[in-house]
Amino acid sequence: MKKQKQTNFQVFGINSCTALLQSTKFTINIVYIARGSKAYKNGILEKQLKNNFLPVEIIPKKRFDQQFSGYRTQGIVINFSGPVINELPNFKDQNNQVCLLALDQVEDPQNIGQIIRTAECAGIDGILFPRYHSASLSNAVLQVSQGAFAQMQLYQVDNLHKIIAQLKKDDFWIIGIENNIAAESWAEIDYSGKTVIILGSEGHGIRKKVLENC
Repeated sequence: MKKQKQTNFQVFGINSCTALLQSTKFTINIVYIARGSKAYKNGILEKQLKNNFLPVEIIPKKRFDQQFSGYRTQGIVINFSGPVINELPNFKDQNNQVCLLALDQVEDPQNIGQIIRTAECAGIDGILFPRYHSASLSNAVLQVSQGAFAQMQLYQVDNLHKIIAQLKKDDFWIIGIENNIAAESWAEIDYSGKTVIILGSEGHGIRKKVLENC
């Protein structure tokens, strides 16, 4: 059964919402703010909301807490829509520095969210996800990324093995991260030029067919 692509999302908390509002890729459908909360008193958020003429609903704190119980919102929740997942571009004729990260069947949404956040800090240019046997790019994933998803290019592909093989033909160096005594130290590898770094799943690592391209 084909996965349905999610088009409407929700994030909460000052960091995630500030990062989202800084991006121009998304449509902000509604911003909920609890009266008297940290978000209500945050000058940066107030300026972002006023400058962009966004739809904002100020809610009494008691009703806000009831509506969004169970979440650490800091008093702000944003519903938005837009292209969280992007089309993978053609890198064949690109000669600039490009570093992509490929996740081979990583299934835990918490792990994917943390990887997006770390990759954005490390300067990764884009992340590849397989469409199947992988956690979907859900609200949970976006929330854990703490807003990094708004700056990161996220690509969903039908067949990761074939995409990696094609990128190899397009002059990418393919680097697999594996716990193996024969492996080189990650600190000794040259990451200049066009590179793809592959991370395997939590339980099985990188699949053999994918690893053969490294």
